Amino acid sequence: MFPGCFERVLQFSKDTFRDGGLHGWIAVLCLFTTKMAANLLVNCLGMMLPTLQEQFMTSTWLIGWMVAIVDAASQFSGILATPLKERFGARTVVTMSGLVAGISMITASFLSSLYAIIFTLAGFTGPAIGISFVLTNHLIGCYFTESITTAYAMASLGNSFVFMAAVPVLELLLDIYGWRGTMLLLGASLLHLAVIGALIQPPAARGGKYVYKAALLDKEQETRDDDVVPSNCCGCSCFTKVNSFTRDTFQLGLFSSLSFWLVISSVSMWTMTYNAWLIYYVQYSTEYKEFTMEDASRFLVAYGLGRTVSCLVIGPCIQTVNDVSTYTWVAMASLLLAIYFAVDPWLTSFWLITVNAFVFGNALSIAAILVNVVVKETFGIGQMGHVLGWMGMATGLTLLLFLHFPGLIYDLTGDYTVAFSLMAGLESLTVVAVLWLSWKQKRPHIY
Repeated sequence: MFPGCFERVLQFSKDTFRDGGLHGWIAVLCLFTTKMAANLLVNCLGMMLPTLQEQFMTSTWLIGWMVAIVDAASQFSGILATPLKERFGARTVVTMSGLVAGISMITASFLSSLYAIIFTLAGFTGPAIGISFVLTNHLIGCYFTESITTAYAMASLGNSFVFMAAVPVLELLLDIYGWRGTMLLLGASLLHLAVIGALIQPPAARGGKYVYKAALLDKEQETRDDDVVPSNCCGCSCFTKVNSFTRDTFQLGLFSSLSFWLVISSVSMWTMTYNAWLIYYVQYSTEYKEFTMEDASRFLVAYGLGRTVSCLVIGPCIQTVNDVSTYTWVAMASLLLAIYFAVDPWLTSFWLITVNAFVFGNALSIAAILVNVVVKETFGIGQMGHVLGWMGMATGLTLLLFLHFPGLIYDLTGDYTVAFSLMAGLESLTVVAVLWLSWKQKRPHIY
């Protein structure tokens, strides 16, 4: 039995490597580093929230909102990723993004004004990471077909690594070097993204390998193009050229697709709830639930362990269990997230909270991994980069407008139960949106 299992695992590993090739797995490594950088940035600022609040003598919601601005900036920049890649190439853009992210983070550690720090992080660090995130996600979609879930799962181990290993290290660094020294060291670590970005090789065309049934908006777009009547008017001609350039560069035709809006709304809701949890969790655990900082770190480690288990298991599971669609997996994960937010405020036992954090990590990891697969299956590889960019834009706007509310609710009521209940409701809406998208994809003639 054991030799047979070993042979199957070995064959699975060989097939997975061949599917993406060496350059595909370099893209996976680059996304791993980008995810680690993004989570380190937000999680570090979240752990610094009580310290920054005391240092700059301001309110919880204001610090939380400023952190949300940094996170939103990284999301907004995704819309520029594909146009920049088409102009300068993926390798150049990712390498420069790594340099900008590291240097700007190091610069922020020397600033004395909270507003200057946020401006630097939101203007340079966040956008650099966001552009790299969209490009590396798109590259993996280009390189992998049968093993795409496994590839995204391996890249998502970067998230797990942050919570299992980096969170305790960040806590230690904050105790030894303070928030400035920690930010300086974090900036130095972000420079690794530039090194890995230099190894990226854009995929060559592989014949008909990436043939997907794109959304109906392509046909509608062609129809609209054919209906355009040439005009001899110079003003109309200039306007038409600008309109055509903007539409083609940013794929504005996506806005006519209901599938696009279902994906956008789902991702925006669960990303906002996750980022709210990430920013306020330390304060939620230490001040509201009255656990120690060490206990809060253990909860985060349990969450990271849950993400690790999902990353290692979800790829082989989906490739083996063909009867369950990707949309169903995402809907089940979103349901678990809703249950977590509804239940966690009422838990007082250390072990129950730890188990709940572990389940939360599993569910969130599944949703984060499969959303890229859903985008590729729904829109095709040609539109994937643009959809990911618009997803980032919508998510960034949502974070900017609403992410400070959990902190504001806590400042006004001294209670996180209401905020967590609202996040449970949002996750429930995500379940409805994903199931609607699944139903709609089974009936491609309905738009």
